[in-house]
Amino acid sequence: MTESFPILLPLLRGPLPLHAFEASAQSGHASAAGKGSDPHWAGALRLWPGLPDAPAEGFFCPDTYPFSPREAVACLGDLQQMGDAALSGLPVGAAAAGNVRAARRSSEMAMLSGLEKSDGDAAAALAAEAARKDLIARTQAQKTLLWVWQQEESLADLADLTASFAKNAGSLTASLGVDPDDDLAGLTPDALTGDLVRLGSPIALDTGLVPPWRLVMANALYFVPPHAPIIIEGAMREDMLDMLDFAPAPEHQGLLGAPESAPAGGLPVVVEARAPGWKLLGHTRPTGQPPLDAERVWITWRAGS
Repeated sequence: MTESFPILLPLLRGPLPLHAFEASAQSGHASAAGKGSDPHWAGALRLWPGLPDAPAEGFFCPDTYPFSPREAVACLGDLQQMGDAALSGLPVGAAAAGNVRAARRSSEMAMLSGLEKSDGDAAAALAAEAARKDLIARTQAQKTLLWVWQQEESLADLADLTASFAKNAGSLTASLGVDPDDDLAGLTPDALTGDLVRLGSPIALDTGLVPPWRLVMANALYFVPPHAPIIIEGAMREDMLDMLDFAPAPEHQGLLGAPESAPAGGLPVVVEARAPGWKLLGHTRPTGQPPLDAERVWITWRAGS
């Protein structure tokens, strides 16, 4: 695997199940789930969050993650516990605030320790502090990616559950001899007829449950090599087409694979733009963090003729 392979973002696991957002698609929000009309990109990789047993193909696993695979599993478990605590009403925020205070104190102590070991060499102490801050930033970034991975997995499981629920309710409706197309007004009891028909209808997930693409992008950039092209899809694509000046990129046209994968309207045209990460994230100036400030190549598609 080479670092020149294009990386697909912002979804880590891949497009979410189409049926999960069918009702949202009717209201014009299908792209928020990162699926629908996006074509297939041949040879593109998705970002693996550092968990064990990385797939041999289809994913890019950086060697700059601060957590080992075993530590990543432990971190994912902690995130799950925090989520369970939040659902149960426990004060998770207090623990988070405590972590912030602990991190600040750790930073101050590390600076003092660095100054002591540097024998008055302020430049060495500042370099040590910069390295420590970079480690903290990458640690927080990987934690976020692990959380995003967990959220996408939960959404996929929820989509399967809602589909199964609707199918079972539909089967029960059919066994009772209720035709969903019939006018159910006046039938008794309504709870046994009309409500069953409604339960048998597709259950759509709220697209607001999908992790925001800016959150994913801001943390993914810490691990995607600056010279690796980034293919953007879904809601991020919709936003970026209005923000950046994309131009045709015939050298990348082969990434789209077979013409039969094209959405309605013909084979799309691959386009690219160059911009630093901070611009896409909504900042007005460089952040001082190289992963966010480096200029990158952003690739997507426009409808063809």
